[in-house]
Amino acid sequence: MYPFGRDQGLYYYVAREWVVRGSIPYKDVLDHKTPGIYLVHALAILLFGERQWGIRILELIGVLAFGFVLGSMIERAGKPIRPGMRGMGMFLSAVMYFGFFDFWSTAQSEIWYSGFGICSIWAARRISDTQKAALVAGAFAGLTLLMKPPGFWFLGIAVAVLVFRLREREPSSRAILRHAAVYAAGAAMLPVLVLGYFGVKGALPAMKDIVVGANAYYVQHEGGAPGTLVQHLVHIFRVFAPLTPLFFLGGAVGLTAAVRSRSRDSIERFAISFALVGAATLAVMMQGKFYLLHWGCLTLPLTFLGLSVFEAVASWRFAHWSRHFAFGVVISVGYVGSAWIENSARVQRDTLDAELKYLRGTYDLRAFNTRFQLGAIAFNYAESYDVGKWLEAHTVPTDTVTVRGFQPEVYAVCGRHHAGRFFWSTFLTNPARAYRREEWLAEDARDLELHPPKYVVTVPWAHDGLDSAEYYESRGYVRVVAFPSFIVMERVGVSERAGDRSPTIH
Repeated sequence: MYPFGRDQGLYYYVAREWVVRGSIPYKDVLDHKTPGIYLVHALAILLFGERQWGIRILELIGVLAFGFVLGSMIERAGKPIRPGMRGMGMFLSAVMYFGFFDFWSTAQSEIWYSGFGICSIWAARRISDTQKAALVAGAFAGLTLLMKPPGFWFLGIAVAVLVFRLREREPSSRAILRHAAVYAAGAAMLPVLVLGYFGVKGALPAMKDIVVGANAYYVQHEGGAPGTLVQHLVHIFRVFAPLTPLFFLGGAVGLTAAVRSRSRDSIERFAISFALVGAATLAVMMQGKFYLLHWGCLTLPLTFLGLSVFEAVASWRFAHWSRHFAFGVVISVGYVGSAWIENSARVQRDTLDAELKYLRGTYDLRAFNTRFQLGAIAFNYAESYDVGKWLEAHTVPTDTVTVRGFQPEVYAVCGRHHAGRFFWSTFLTNPARAYRREEWLAEDARDLELHPPKYVVTVPWAHDGLDSAEYYESRGYVRVVAFPSFIVMERVGVSERAGDRSPTIH
């Protein structure tokens, strides 16, 4: 039931134009992510059609699958998995992800790159044949990097696990080199296929220019959330509290007990747990953003830490059903308790409450949509929905429209597209993203000249430049309808422009 935020609108639009109209990412439509997230959204569109809920179905399947993998990874190769561990992994991963992250911070790249990185560790740890383990771990490594490069911190853990296994079985440099070659071959498979595809489509130069050049400029010039690293770490610790102190305290006690008892299995389990938390933290630090959505990569590491604590407790002597029940109760109470501390109160208020009211019929669609907003950045999905539906009602599928600013979710609502690369204008207006600014401005002007959209959606707070109504009035457009956060401009002839076309106010 979650609608799109701005990021999800970006990924969806690129994927939709790719699979529906054959427009190649980077070359024909511009966004700056690596191709993995577009592939996921493209799969959702192919499976479920042009609907916003398709990616949510895939994400739900992904989160449960990654939880299953975490439950399987609790033991090393050749050792049986305690009954119930996979189910507990699925339960806990769902709570840690969907319980703390709302519509804006889900359906992002983070759960996928961290999940596939963990699958690489699972292969290195659980597959008995070390050569096959290296190949499968490498294949997941390639998938991780396609999703988002910061995932490589997780891959370091997979490599370390493989090396430790090899040192036990074949402690020779030749064996390590042979397995490293197999791992590298596995890691190269998917990226080579993807790069080959873009090469055949003539999009490799544009891909390199945007993913490398534009992103380097963006990282250098655009800051993230304000605050020090310590402040960000304290904040995310509080977001998951009281589960985080429970997990970390239990992990510290468990690791200490394992070292004292020289339990190799427990030491490995807790070492991997804390290494995963460290990898997720480094992945966020590498990006320098520290917004809640970026911390999505921490949910699965925290899940494994929680499972490791549970595994240690499960070795105590009491009934099988009671320990699983007790763990489920602790996690549930901890989740509910988090509402009194930091983030979960907002998530519950703005999502679950709205959904229940909508399903019960006490909310209409307008009231439901209004609950999905972020006032700090002037995002209100209800307004995006309204303008999208207006565009849908006043156009036919062959018409093109242009939505300026950073509001790509409007395209998802109206089902229309922009005839050019710059379906959003942030890279043309934001000083922190001024890479190839003059060249791209000229390209955008050519697109508008060659393929003039029937309607252009501008923002009322801008009074010059690409995002303003004034810019398009000088190019033959008039204001036809005004929303609180949008102005819709229509292309008309010279004779029509001479008349009085006062805009309708919505």
